Amino acid sequence: MGCNQSTIKEPEAAVLVEDDEPKKMSAVGATERLVSRAHRIQAKINNNGSSSEVKAPPKLDECGNLMIEEIVRRTNSSIFTETMTLGTKEYPIHVKYAQWTQRGYYPDDPHKENQDEYRVQNPFTNSDRDAMLAVYDGHGKQGHACARYAKKHLGKCVEKQVRLARVKKYKDELRAAGSPESKVFDPHKWPYLNADEYKVCCEKAFAECNQQMHASPDANDKLSGTTAITVHFHGNQMIVCNVGDSRAVLGHWVSDGTGNPDEEEKTEIGNEAPERPRQNDRNKTFPSQGGKMLAIPLSLDQTPYRQDERERVKKAGAAVMSIDQMEGKEEIHEHWGDMVLGEDLDIHGDPPRIWIPGEKYPGTAFTRSLGDRLAKDIGVTAEPEILAKQLTLNDHILIVASDGIFEFITNQEAIDMCLACDSPLHACEALVKAAYDQWLTYENRTDDITLIVCFLSVEKPVPENGEEGTTEDLVALASTMYGEKPHRKRANSVFKSDL
Repeated sequence: MGCNQSTIKEPEAAVLVEDDEPKKMSAVGATERLVSRAHRIQAKINNNGSSSEVKAPPKLDECGNLMIEEIVRRTNSSIFTETMTLGTKEYPIHVKYAQWTQRGYYPDDPHKENQDEYRVQNPFTNSDRDAMLAVYDGHGKQGHACARYAKKHLGKCVEKQVRLARVKKYKDELRAAGSPESKVFDPHKWPYLNADEYKVCCEKAFAECNQQMHASPDANDKLSGTTAITVHFHGNQMIVCNVGDSRAVLGHWVSDGTGNPDEEEKTEIGNEAPERPRQNDRNKTFPSQGGKMLAIPLSLDQTPYRQDERERVKKAGAAVMSIDQMEGKEEIHEHWGDMVLGEDLDIHGDPPRIWIPGEKYPGTAFTRSLGDRLAKDIGVTAEPEILAKQLTLNDHILIVASDGIFEFITNQEAIDMCLACDSPLHACEALVKAAYDQWLTYENRTDDITLIVCFLSVEKPVPENGEEGTTEDLVALASTMYGEKPHRKRANSVFKSDL
């Protein structure tokens, strides 16, 4: 998130990160509810769609919270839920989606720009059935410029690499069949890439975009950068790429076969999807009983809390310390533990950070990103971690979001809130409101909050290809390989939100 980067005056001034004071534990006060969609639409009409903002003091209530009109001014979202049909013609995937971003509020920097960006690209790679969904969370003084650069260029880099790979694969097939290489540039004849081939394209694209950002005058990434969480639909594959601590989460339905949500059945994921009741009174296909919607993390936060990432950057020469350790307020140790589902953090939030030994920068609280040119020599890399899977009949919800959502809301809570909503736009509004309230409960500020929510409907499953797994496998994936980011302790054990 934007607050996780130190700010030093270039080229060599060394001061501590912005948030070097302990976080306030007391709540700021009662928060306003987010306004309705009708109010947002009217506000857009009143503003004539203008994106320019007058540099006036934010409007606060008597408790010091943003007033409703100020929240509206800081919000940009879909006006309506949109739709697209992805996958192949034989195995279509119907997607309803909406997008939302709300600029954060920092009392000591009230005019701080929104450093989050989002984008849904469809058509993609010369196909109206392919898509790329992306959320970027900038950090550092030029984080907004880095996020905007990635939003503009990363998709282009992926498209280029995928086109080159598909053309090459088509040529190879023609040669193998002894056919002349005619009409090579007809995208309708290009074969789909398999998961491994698409992963290679993404790795090349992330590296290419990162190098371009380093050289671009549009994004000074010396001490700034951006996270990137991207979800790609190609053929019947969904490929998730991640650098940083933004996140993608899948809502997967687990049926118990009896109507008792407390008795979970280990059902096979693939062709033999269980019969499940559907809600016909709402324009979606979520099951209403007989099981539960399980949150499956599709990305793994890359932070020094992860032992593998911590050891990797240390081998590259990085020092890993919290701010308190750097200031001598806490003894030097590495008892950070590892990413474990449900693990809590101290509410003061003093995470381990990445430093150049003997210096007080860059201070990133993550180990991978786009940009961060000075940090690349100590292991902060743009190489994404990638997961690919085929969607099944039981996959219903997809959330792609910055850590403004997930700092105080767990994956399961986010999926549960989406399940209670009748549209992706309603789900976006509910999640942003809940995250906003939680930020003001534990901080005197709010981070930028950005997300894309998709409601998915798979007409029929793709034939098994050896990559499918059981519900038990998915549970193991959620609790081990892709462990959830530890979340801060709350005053109550049960999360409350008056949605």
